[in-house]
Amino acid sequence: MSELLLGPPGDDLKSDRVASELERQILSGRLRPGERLPTEGELGEMLGVSRSVVRDAVRTLVARGLVTVRQGSGMTVAEPSDQAFTRALLALLGRSDLTMNDVITARATIEIRLVPLAAESGTEEDWEALERSLEEFTQAVERRDWGVARDAHLAFHVGLIKALHQPALELFLKPMAEVILISSAPPRWNVKRDWEVPTHRPILYGLKARDPERTERAMIDHFAATTDPRRYKRFRERLFREVLSDLPWFRS
Repeated sequence: MSELLLGPPGDDLKSDRVASELERQILSGRLRPGERLPTEGELGEMLGVSRSVVRDAVRTLVARGLVTVRQGSGMTVAEPSDQAFTRALLALLGRSDLTMNDVITARATIEIRLVPLAAESGTEEDWEALERSLEEFTQAVERRDWGVARDAHLAFHVGLIKALHQPALELFLKPMAEVILISSAPPRWNVKRDWEVPTHRPILYGLKARDPERTERAMIDHFAATTDPRRYKRFRERLFREVLSDLPWFRS
């Protein structure tokens, strides 16, 4: 195991300092994913603090998605994951008073501006992947397989971002996948019409034509379809947390 460099031991080394230093070493790569950490007792002895201080620090690191704790296996450095940040984002949105209109509008702003750039950066492999997702989405809605429709729809929108071929940007936006999943849920998830399948195909046409302006128009039209007051007014007025709690796939 990499040497822990936590400075001189002492009772003044509280859990936040332990957590901060371990976090620094994990993020710097000194402690590698999968690497086993000393036990709570061993860390306490090394640092001159109580096991309760170490335990509090470990809880903090687990919550941040940096450490995993398994009975019988001890503590290890977690593999990189966006789950902690995704949960934090959903918690922030869920505890706010933001409406679905607020969230959908923000998401539309991001996608309408970014996706047209993929018309120049995307590859044939990207178009093929998007075509597969779109076809799976279309067929799932036709046969009313809502779980598959949900996943294929998410794959299509995530694929639009991947086609930008900007790894850092993709990483920045990765926690937004769950927000896309929730904000793209139709007002009536078990009604074919409400999935707005036809508005997706023009987006792919614009990308394949390598035409940013055409792609942007398609994206605008796609989100404009969700402003139909006859079907979407009440849905958009609802609080984000209310919609989240009502979705069948988020109830467990």
